Amino acid sequence: MSAQAGSAEETVEILIVEDSPTQQAKLKHLLERQHYRVTTANNGRQALALLSAHKPALVISDVVMPEMDGHAFCKQFKSEKSSQGTPVIILTSLADSEDVFEGLACGADYFFTKPYNDDYLIAGIRQILANKDPRATDSLRVELEVTLAGKKRSITADPQQMISLLLSTYEAAVTRNTELLQTQEALKKLTVDLKNTARIKSEFLANMSHELRTPLNSINGFSEVLYDQTFGPLNGKQKQYVNNVLTSGKHLLLLINQMLDMAKVEAGKMKLELSSLPMKSLLNDISLLVSDMISKKKLQMSLEISDDLPDIEADELRVKEILLNLLSNAIKFTPAGGKIGMRAFPRTADAVIEIVVWDMGIGIATENMEKIFEGFFRVDTPYSRVIEGTGLGLPLSKKLVELHGGKFSVESQGLNKGTLVRFTLPVISGKVA
Repeated sequence: MSAQAGSAEETVEILIVEDSPTQQAKLKHLLERQHYRVTTANNGRQALALLSAHKPALVISDVVMPEMDGHAFCKQFKSEKSSQGTPVIILTSLADSEDVFEGLACGADYFFTKPYNDDYLIAGIRQILANKDPRATDSLRVELEVTLAGKKRSITADPQQMISLLLSTYEAAVTRNTELLQTQEALKKLTVDLKNTARIKSEFLANMSHELRTPLNSINGFSEVLYDQTFGPLNGKQKQYVNNVLTSGKHLLLLINQMLDMAKVEAGKMKLELSSLPMKSLLNDISLLVSDMISKKKLQMSLEISDDLPDIEADELRVKEILLNLLSNAIKFTPAGGKIGMRAFPRTADAVIEIVVWDMGIGIATENMEKIFEGFFRVDTPYSRVIEGTGLGLPLSKKLVELHGGKFSVESQGLNKGTLVRFTLPVISGKVA
């Protein structure tokens, strides 16, 4: 900008009517950087009081303000003969069609939407001042009756005001639409980037898990051989240490296997090996598998399997994995002497079977219900802190159920009130093996 242009703009006074100190300071700084002289008021009443000593070339007013809002201020400002030719810009969110009617009714000349773009606002101000043509006090004013949203409104204004206000409204809408389209494109790009990142993460986890499993299986195998004293006796301390290695190795192998399965599901690479499953015998077999764990904690287990439970078409390995994950959780998070249970029954009308695994253990706090399906999340209680777990069993089970075309939900009344997991599996799978 030339020095001459800057000098000319310094003679132009703009009145800002804005109750927010932050917004007022921001707008004042923006205008002063363009060499305008700026006067500020905190509300409409204060702005009117300033007019005896100031004759602004342009007024920029917020709408919602204490004592006197922007519409009331603009109406009174425009009622004065000396102010009728001074352009008034209303800053509004344009959230409602009533904003346009109110703007016309109070005599406003232009709309700019909030939040505004700095460059767009400055360009608009320059154009308004350059084309400033004060309306004569006897300018033609017409009355129009319009209907919008089933509501009739009568508007009295001169044609130039209507054109200016409606054009600025249209321009603001176009600008906002352009911004939304740009945001939409940015979100599309971000979505693609996130999908690529998730894919790379899943591939990394799958590769790492595979590389770790081979040596870990060897460690576990040799630990079992040592623990069984195949090559000679161990003293008590040695046997304890070997057992610690074996227990830790099995826990780590479980974690790696679950990470690998989770990565496969998320990458869309998990393939189901479908076959006909006799669910009654499968559920009984699973309950026998965990009977030793139940006995060690002196838990009471209730098993209710409907006599008419049908066979289903599913992946046997994955269904067993789901059930073992859920029963293991129920056992782990129920204190000694507590109760757990499993029941299964057909829902013939929906062509599914429903399985419920419940416990009377530590439960889940209400604020954590949305977090339990996040990987590695664990309920934080004094009891749970001493229990080993990966935090992957529940989210993995949910994904495996959904991969079969079933539904999965968790219920809990809060801490120390137990947990109930409910899931369905279709009798005839719609999935391609």
